[in-house]
Amino acid sequence: MRLTDRVLSLHPVVVTILFLVLFVGGSIAIGSATSALIFSFAMLAILGPVMFWHYSLYRAASDRSAQSVGHSGRRGFLFLLAVVGLCAFLILFLIQMATAQTDPAYPMIEAALPISMLVGNLSYFASIWAAANALTRFEDRTKSAEFHKTLGTFILEAYLPIGIWVIYPRIKRLLAAPSLLQT
Repeated sequence: MRLTDRVLSLHPVVVTILFLVLFVGGSIAIGSATSALIFSFAMLAILGPVMFWHYSLYRAASDRSAQSVGHSGRRGFLFLLAVVGLCAFLILFLIQMATAQTDPAYPMIEAALPISMLVGNLSYFASIWAAANALTRFEDRTKSAEFHKTLGTFILEAYLPIGIWVIYPRIKRLLAAPSLLQT
């Protein structure tokens, strides 16, 4: 079994507890520069598993739908772009907290911060959309999914600790389908 399939086969209890523990851990650190460091590490700790879960869903659904409709997704770069953009934002956030406002580099950091946040967030939501679209395409066995079905799956994935409970039966059906890449 591939690693992406193993990640998807995690029970919703595990995913929900992991997400909530990491989220609560990051939310307690607000205020000083030290807490900004804790906040950044906590957000990175959330970002990694959540993005890998969405990528796993995207990869598994794309591989299995390619088998039936001859089209696999080509949006894997969005996941990397989201991670890079959000990591850049968190690093720039830490640098900005440690830099004095009188420092000549401060205006450049201040300008780069919202740009990296915008790129990271747009890519994050685009990658969740790609995963939702791949799952919907797999279920419908079509090359393109209907907008309203993808939107519903997107909303469930965006609120992962709650939405995973609703889409978990769909994920089990996805994992039960044979993949071309399985040996």
